Amino acid sequence: MNAWNALRLGAFILTTLLPIQRHRREIDRARAGGEDAREQEWIRLAENDWGPRLFRHWKVRAEVTGEQALPAGGVLFVSNHEGYGDIPLFMVAVPQKQFGFVAKDELSKLPLFNKWIVRIRSLMLVRGDAKEALRVFAEGEDMLRRGFSLVIFPEGHRAKGQGMQAFQKGSLRLALRAQVPIVPVSTKGSWECFEAHGFPTPGVIRFHIHPAVPTEGVAKSEEGALAAKVEGIIRAKLDEWALESDNRL
Repeated sequence: MNAWNALRLGAFILTTLLPIQRHRREIDRARAGGEDAREQEWIRLAENDWGPRLFRHWKVRAEVTGEQALPAGGVLFVSNHEGYGDIPLFMVAVPQKQFGFVAKDELSKLPLFNKWIVRIRSLMLVRGDAKEALRVFAEGEDMLRRGFSLVIFPEGHRAKGQGMQAFQKGSLRLALRAQVPIVPVSTKGSWECFEAHGFPTPGVIRFHIHPAVPTEGVAKSEEGALAAKVEGIIRAKLDEWALESDNRL
């Protein structure tokens, strides 16, 4: 993406955040009052406004399939990560849940957006700072126990159309420690729609919600096997979609 397109994109995204200022005030009031359920609801409403607004503007459509009856309470969504478009994609595809994102601190450097992404209970990880990572993950565990949901991309970086990479070790530990369900998600198309052409273009992004994977009673020694299972679930759907595409050729 060239500098001019990046500037245009950034300017538009900032303007889309202005209409949800009412949500910001209500989120802050609920947080100040310790009203977790009310805060979660206002975050959900803000996300239901912002993500679809972007998709409508650029004529991008989410094709959502899979398990719609999500578990009550906090869950950890685990997804492959194609590009920046995955953030509004989740807001379009999962309107029934509040969620923040476990993301690298690069997002915290974007004016206005940085405050909003943190306000919806996202966690910013500083690259190479192990002590800070422990603090952030402890905060995440507390949030999950209190009913907030989070989205994590265990590859650790955007695939940019190169295919799903291996999960980083320890990426699902949040769910294990908080004893909340893991909801695997497979996505395909956000890179093509939002970044591949240098500027967002119309298209369809596929989003498949897999049945929740329980973590209650899973021992720490089984963490590796659980991560491999979740990674396999997500990858199998991507392989299925790739086979469908090959068969159409």
